[in-house]
Amino acid sequence: MMKKPKELWSWRWNGIVAMMGMIAIILAVATPAIQNAREAAQRTQSKNNLKQIALALHNYADTHRTFPPGGVFNIQDRPFHGWTTLIAPYIEASPFYNGVHCDVPWDHPDQLKHFQRNRTPTYLNPSIAAGCRDDCVMRIHYSGSDLVFYHNSSTSLSDLTNGTSHTLLIGDAKGRFQPFGYPYEWRSVSLGLNSTEEGFGSNVRNVTQMLLADGSVREFSHETDKDVFVALRGVNAKWDQTTSDVSKPAEVYRLSEPLVCLWSNPKGCACIIGVQDESKKIVRAWFHDLRGSWNGFGSPILDRQAAVLKPHKFLRELDVGNSLSLNGIRIVEKFPELEVFKLVGQATTDRGTEILCRCGRLKRLDIGSAEFGDEGWRSLAKLTKLESIEVDAPWGKRFRFSARSVVEFMDQKPDCAVVLSQGRKISNKKIRELAETDGPWPPYDGGN
Repeated sequence: MMKKPKELWSWRWNGIVAMMGMIAIILAVATPAIQNAREAAQRTQSKNNLKQIALALHNYADTHRTFPPGGVFNIQDRPFHGWTTLIAPYIEASPFYNGVHCDVPWDHPDQLKHFQRNRTPTYLNPSIAAGCRDDCVMRIHYSGSDLVFYHNSSTSLSDLTNGTSHTLLIGDAKGRFQPFGYPYEWRSVSLGLNSTEEGFGSNVRNVTQMLLADGSVREFSHETDKDVFVALRGVNAKWDQTTSDVSKPAEVYRLSEPLVCLWSNPKGCACIIGVQDESKKIVRAWFHDLRGSWNGFGSPILDRQAAVLKPHKFLRELDVGNSLSLNGIRIVEKFPELEVFKLVGQATTDRGTEILCRCGRLKRLDIGSAEFGDEGWRSLAKLTKLESIEVDAPWGKRFRFSARSVVEFMDQKPDCAVVLSQGRKISNKKIRELAETDGPWPPYDGGN
């Protein structure tokens, strides 16, 4: 018996619905598998990219006896080229490299077009969309370790005292990707893994791939303990300054003592350097600035970098070299072994000196651009172990405190050497003369 038209339409419709449901189920099951397969392929390709970079780095080292400099800078500290350009001949990019003028900065108008035309897939993580910015230069997705690649570095395999299988070379950059040719393409391992856009990590998957100095590539879970990751940073052995020739990478800076980079500006201009004792404890640290990059940073940023020092409770000497706020000074008071402290700027107020007087082991104190008054000297007098203190006036200004308060400090602590500078050194005899007459400090003479 033939089905009625209405029944026939209902049967066909039910069949279509059932078929669509089956297709939806198949897609729901297959899509994750397809995505996983695609991600696995991308991770494999990224791993191969890092292996190609490893081969290029070692071929470069075989030729030049060192890894390439992180960045080549001339004697005036002008940046020219980065390691990504220097290894180009070893990643089948010789035609590009042959067109590079090594004695001209990479971003010079006469050379920038050459970099704009370059597309080197080895420097691209396939899990991340390739892109350029206003300068139309390809962004690269990998960065170097700041303990191997840095300003005019010339790190050799023998410098990697932790061993090649325990030293990181190159890894996934988490964000803030820089242009190909950028002369500051290195990041601080001490920032840990996946903690900041300026460090190593990944925003597109739950692991980060890192190239080790032995040529192997490891995947690190983002749950990896920071201490475990940082332990693979390695240590260089030499740092001596010699002449430079930007037409060919030369040995300009090499580490000469057991130094550790604790933090680095992503542009590589500034960093916190630490010195280890025989037991690997950081006992000395200073903020190192290669080209005035602290200027304009302000205290909040410096405070955050000072916080990097918190774990190093055995610190005995610290040279900040720029401004900390009161919050930064509160970090300093946590170092029970601190004996030498050098500070400039905003925290050198009465309140700052009040906090400083809690550092009971301080023996030497160097304060620049001092902003404290008479109350500050009374606080500093509480430092029972203080052996010497140097105080500079703010640039172009006179001291806020009176000569009388300085004399009171010297009489209370006769064994403590006191040096005051206001453009030039003021003798202790002059200080006592001003205290007797209650006279003002002499005009600032700029040291002339």
